[in-house]
Amino acid sequence: MSVAARMPGLRRRGGRAVLAAAAAAGIAVVAWLLLAPGNGHDPKAANDAVPLGAAAVERRDLVDRQDVDGTLGFSDTTKATAPAAGTITRLRDEGDTVTRGRSLMSIDAKATAWVLYGTVPMYRDLGPGVSNGRDVRQLERNLRALGYDPGTVDDDWTSATTDAVADFEDDRGLTQSGTIARSQVVVSDGPARVGRHSAEVGDPARAGAPVTGLTSTTPVVTAKLDAGLAVDVHRPDAVRVTLADGSEVGGKVTSVGTVATAGQDGASPTVDLRVALNRGPHGRLDGAPVSVSLETGRTKDALAVPVTALVATAPGRYAVELAGSRRLVGVTLGAFADNWVQVTGSGLAPGTRVVVPR
Repeated sequence: MSVAARMPGLRRRGGRAVLAAAAAAGIAVVAWLLLAPGNGHDPKAANDAVPLGAAAVERRDLVDRQDVDGTLGFSDTTKATAPAAGTITRLRDEGDTVTRGRSLMSIDAKATAWVLYGTVPMYRDLGPGVSNGRDVRQLERNLRALGYDPGTVDDDWTSATTDAVADFEDDRGLTQSGTIARSQVVVSDGPARVGRHSAEVGDPARAGAPVTGLTSTTPVVTAKLDAGLAVDVHRPDAVRVTLADGSEVGGKVTSVGTVATAGQDGASPTVDLRVALNRGPHGRLDGAPVSVSLETGRTKDALAVPVTALVATAPGRYAVELAGSRRLVGVTLGAFADNWVQVTGSGLAPGTRVVVPR
């Protein structure tokens, strides 16, 4: 017999609801056996052999959840390329975060691929005589942030800009040319996270060939969501994500796909789901499996008791025992989630104490 058949009146919306129902059914059956009437008398309200405690009836939201499998990754993946031909002699470790003014690699023992912050790609070499442009302003802003004085930060290249670039080069052991070559710089919108390498230390490099991946430092989770659940999940719903090491972190839905993909071997169609994680430790494992707990339904301000407070008085009939009185109050069950169940019954109100197993 199904859980629903054994516990009529319980509404089911999420995967966790099945577990809660099973737990409720098991506890209720045990309680029924312990408290069942004998010799024609009314049901006993307690059994001294069972350690008992008490819990308060509460007004609370009951949230149904569905768990889906996902993959941890990082957004905005790009490639960092070799600025010149030679041998790769140094690479940042995968997962490292590289900040402004730091290099990503060395070619022939010369540091290169310097990270600068901004949104304008380096589409030309920048040096004395270059025409005005937003890329000049972007470079001057970076020089200023690194402690060099380019003069007024604007679109115009001046002698002060040249001097600041020369100081930048001198501090990094570079030839003081006063010019920044486009091949020497990687532009990122913030700290860059080193992704998967395309080459390794000791490998020969061709100018312009990919060497390593770069991502943002913002972790994201991608998952396939059953298309039937998509209507219940919205941006920016809060979610709970369980990481590969078993730790849990919060996040929010950033997108729910609108085009379904047919499932394989008779599986249900799915849509793409993306989740951004809150700040906190997320691990370094790009591509690690995670579990995303999504809210798929909510019963607001429900009068509820812990599922363990239920006593089965007859098949399909339930009650709770009032603490201190040994009296059973029949209840009608409603929604349930997170080991709580909605109840209605005579005399029950927030704060009423009911018996629960310890």
